[in-house]
Amino acid sequence: MIYLDNAATTAMYPECLDSFKKYGVEKFFNPSAVYAPSVEVSRVLKEARREILSALHAPDGTVVFTASGSEADNLALFGSKKPKGGKIVTTAGEHSAVINSAAELSARGYEVVYAPLLPDGKVNLEELEKLLDENVCLVSVMHVNNETGAVNDLKAVSKLVRRLSPSAIFHSDGVQGFLNVETNLKDMDVDLYSMSAHKIHGPKGVGALYMKKGIRVSPIVFGGGQEYGIRSATENVPGIDAFRVAVEIGRKNFAVAKEHKKQILSYLREEIGKMDDVILVSNPDSPHVLTVTFKDVRGEVLMHALESHGILLGIGSACNSKKGVSRFKDLLGLDKGYDEGIVRISVSESTSRTDAEALVEALSVEVPKLRKYKRI
Repeated sequence: MIYLDNAATTAMYPECLDSFKKYGVEKFFNPSAVYAPSVEVSRVLKEARREILSALHAPDGTVVFTASGSEADNLALFGSKKPKGGKIVTTAGEHSAVINSAAELSARGYEVVYAPLLPDGKVNLEELEKLLDENVCLVSVMHVNNETGAVNDLKAVSKLVRRLSPSAIFHSDGVQGFLNVETNLKDMDVDLYSMSAHKIHGPKGVGALYMKKGIRVSPIVFGGGQEYGIRSATENVPGIDAFRVAVEIGRKNFAVAKEHKKQILSYLREEIGKMDDVILVSNPDSPHVLTVTFKDVRGEVLMHALESHGILLGIGSACNSKKGVSRFKDLLGLDKGYDEGIVRISVSESTSRTDAEALVEALSVEVPKLRKYKRI
């Protein structure tokens, strides 16, 4: 099997599984209890927070653990301080966790406005600037786009927010950015930043929300007051420590992995770009995603055709794929004929040149074949 859908999820590092077993089977104690084994386990949470904050280059901040990146996004949007009926600015290309949260906030009486995207999926900074004013209470702009891999300049966004909407909270969905691109939140001046363990070779069911020093959010889950009273529920210590291990390994391998993924994507861009009637949607600075669209081909049909070659890739966000073609195609403004042929290739440090060559070969076979059966 050749797995090329790493933006959907990644294989867990074996070391993470070892950690998961250690704190799930051997040292399984509740970190909120007061006897010695539990106190020892509670230190694991502190170590995980330190590791993540160090990776974010923001040691003065706080990390609140959640059950997913989506929950972290929800906590940021619903929990951040907002005057009733305030103005919220986000982008048209956010992950569904932000888009649907924003829609719910709109239904509750907030004014929600959406900045448009550039053709590669980045936020249009000129248009974003026009939406910012003193009435804005929250801005949410993702770090790396999950559909195209476009990297937003968070420092530039932050400067706009601080100048034009000085009282606003600035949140970024960093699920696809964390450990795929350099992330210095202190320099970027981000208030809230969402992460997910299973996108960086950690376990599923673990996420986190970074909060800059001085920034507080209100809970959306109530109970025993864990996680500084912000996210009640017994902490998932096995998952959190496995998350820590994934961060530790990811930081150690970052430079080598970044260059490897760049070379694989460069090869794929060059070879796929030689094919007839194809558009490379992603731009070259995408760290791990190459989204392409083929004329007169349906992306979902192509995905299944490639599956017969033992190749797995996506047709957009996994959170949206089961609901049909990605909503992102409408935002890209593709010409008729290209609008249904989108596939998303996303690589990892484990993706080999041989894997990439096999994909190119399979595409050269399947795309012409499928075009013969295009719908009239």
